[in-house]
Amino acid sequence: MLIHYCVIAFKNIWKYKVSASISILGLAFALVCFVPILYWMDHETTYDSFYKDSESIYRVYSVEKQSGKVNKGASKGIENSLREQVPAIEASTTLMLSTENCRTQATPYIQMNMLYTDSTFLEVFPQSFVCGEMNHPLQIVNNMILSERTAVRLFGDAEKAIGQPIHTLMRASLPPYIVTAVVKDPPTHTNLPFDAIINHNMIQHFSQLPPEAQWSFFVMDLYVKLHPSADPKAFANQLKELPKRIGVNKEIELRTLPIREIRHHLNEDTPFTLNFIGLFVVSGALLLFAALFNFLNSYMDLFRQRVREWRLRTVNGATRKQLIEQMSVELGCSVLASLLVALIFIVQVKPLFARWLEIDLEMGRFLFLFAGVGIGTFLILQCAGLVFFGQFSHTATTSLVPKETVKPLLLRRMAVTLQLIISILFIVASLVVMEQMRFVNQKDLGFDPKGLIQLSGFVDVSGKIESTLMQELSALPQVKSFTDTNFKPQHHVDPMAIFTNVEWEGKPLDTKVDFHLYGTDHRFGETFDLKMLMGRWWTEGNEFSVVLNESAVRAMGLQDPVGSIIRMPWWSDFSVIKEYEIVGVVNDFHALSFRESIHPMLFIPSGGLVNNLYIRVIPGEEGNIAHHITELLPKIDPTLADTRITPIGTLYDQLNQSEIVGLKIFSFLAFACLLISLFGIYAVATASTKRRRKEIAIRKVVGSKASEIIFLFFKEYMRLIVIAGIIAFPISYLVMNYWLQGYAYRIQIQIWWLVGIFITITSMVLGTIREQVCKAANENPSEVIKSQ
Repeated sequence: MLIHYCVIAFKNIWKYKVSASISILGLAFALVCFVPILYWMDHETTYDSFYKDSESIYRVYSVEKQSGKVNKGASKGIENSLREQVPAIEASTTLMLSTENCRTQATPYIQMNMLYTDSTFLEVFPQSFVCGEMNHPLQIVNNMILSERTAVRLFGDAEKAIGQPIHTLMRASLPPYIVTAVVKDPPTHTNLPFDAIINHNMIQHFSQLPPEAQWSFFVMDLYVKLHPSADPKAFANQLKELPKRIGVNKEIELRTLPIREIRHHLNEDTPFTLNFIGLFVVSGALLLFAALFNFLNSYMDLFRQRVREWRLRTVNGATRKQLIEQMSVELGCSVLASLLVALIFIVQVKPLFARWLEIDLEMGRFLFLFAGVGIGTFLILQCAGLVFFGQFSHTATTSLVPKETVKPLLLRRMAVTLQLIISILFIVASLVVMEQMRFVNQKDLGFDPKGLIQLSGFVDVSGKIESTLMQELSALPQVKSFTDTNFKPQHHVDPMAIFTNVEWEGKPLDTKVDFHLYGTDHRFGETFDLKMLMGRWWTEGNEFSVVLNESAVRAMGLQDPVGSIIRMPWWSDFSVIKEYEIVGVVNDFHALSFRESIHPMLFIPSGGLVNNLYIRVIPGEEGNIAHHITELLPKIDPTLADTRITPIGTLYDQLNQSEIVGLKIFSFLAFACLLISLFGIYAVATASTKRRRKEIAIRKVVGSKASEIIFLFFKEYMRLIVIAGIIAFPISYLVMNYWLQGYAYRIQIQIWWLVGIFITITSMVLGTIREQVCKAANENPSEVIKSQ
């Protein structure tokens, strides 16, 4: 019987192929939009969830009570105090992440992502071992665990790596690391990426500092693992006032964060916030809901059109149960067809979403989510359909007299209106984001980005290699200037670079200014082509000179700042206060994204090389000089092979990555939703004109013109568009205006944009229904009345 029902279902899909295709494709497009976005949310909220008992692992950090400044790091002393004072902790570890240049006998240079820790690391973060010592691989200093990928890269085979020495290039006198084990590569969505895990003596060195000093020493990351029976809320409350209770550094309070939330709460440069991703999940869910509504209403209408067939089946002995079963199977076959189409499209668009979101879309997980959404979609439609099937089958089995099936199209009109509302929301969002991006791209940075490139990614502790590199750069005729500085465009300033304890003559007692401190050399102003408003940039060798930007001068209230003295912590030792002479003032320029206003900045001599170069070249020569430098770097030293060459314009573009991706996804959703809406409108218009053929014929008999009938239909759909506009435009205006408030520099939403969107959607809707309406309005009324 099931096979028989399926055959009937596919015959009817072919018979009503236009309406069926519209419903199937509309639902498929909605699934294509929703599933990748759902995968994105799942990916971002499951960082490090692959670790055993990950729900019990927390990051411990501190917050300064007065300023609210977040110190992401901790120390071994803080860890020891926690282990003594908090019995809920089962295990804990401190670690540091960094890159290090190394070599082996066969490989003269490799840059590795190092995780510096001690033997406690594996108690919190157990690893899957491939080979080697599995019980105590980090027992002594300089024991090293390699990832499988790194072991194969260096030694050709994981087994061959065991016992091999790996030498650091930081200093020739340092002893080598000894490989004791090889573990599986960490997944990409982790807060702790590594090529190697090392029991490093640096951890022991920091642990030997006085206990009091360690409570103000925030350079290591501290993770704790709670007992299974521990209460996380009670643990957090106990931790909060621990410094005050034991009498050390009462100015801070300790806080905890589940390991899954670290990426979006302690990483300032994460391009996408969870709220941002959640917005797309909600948008995708609304789109899917509209498609489900449209799909269900379309099929209900098809079933109503076949009322005579259902009655004939009843006459021939079909029971009400059999009618319900047949309708359920027909609906289910259409849903399965839609899921199959969606699966084909999803596999095709998977690389596109992976490129947009810059994440690896694991096919197994991707298909698992699709299966879950597909099953949920199937069950929702079947449950909703059963309500209708029950009522409709009752009508078909209780009377042979056809009942009036022309009812107010409230549900279908609601579905169309809802889809138009969502379409307008997406279109307005896409337009506003696009205009804001255009504004940002045209906004003056405060310096000329053309011809300015960055060299970064290399590690040179001694400074000898970078000094040689700078000598080679100075000999290139295309290079106008270069500078070594810790400045780089960011979403938010590094909390460690915010200085509040800056004093100057005439400073009001109640004044508190957050200065952003940048360490540079004497060529920074020249390389960035900054405009000197007062004074000059310092010359080489001036250790205690400082240059201010305009915002800093305004914040300090200085009329003639050049020559004034400011007092602040010394760059080399924050516990020492030094006096700096203001030698110049430069124009304001953007160091952060356009979400942030320009803050007061201080530029002081960095006192050494920081392995971050900016090079000013002749405009138009960026490509040639980048190619030349790429060939030059390995000749200077093998450790420069990993150097990245990036135009500074690209660095600023990366700050707008969320907006760029948001624009692409909003545009994709707007297109899909508008397409689904037009599909639904086409189906409703087709069904409506068929049902109202007799009404149209009578109107023509009594004197109505075809143009009047066409206008009558147009007026009905215009009413739906107006209702959708009345609801959608205020909501979209308020939402996008709120979004724009997150930018210190932003556009204003123009009313004529909304008018243009309304006119465009109206034209598309009327164009969609025009063919059906004109065909119905021009039919011969006598033939229609005879057929009815």
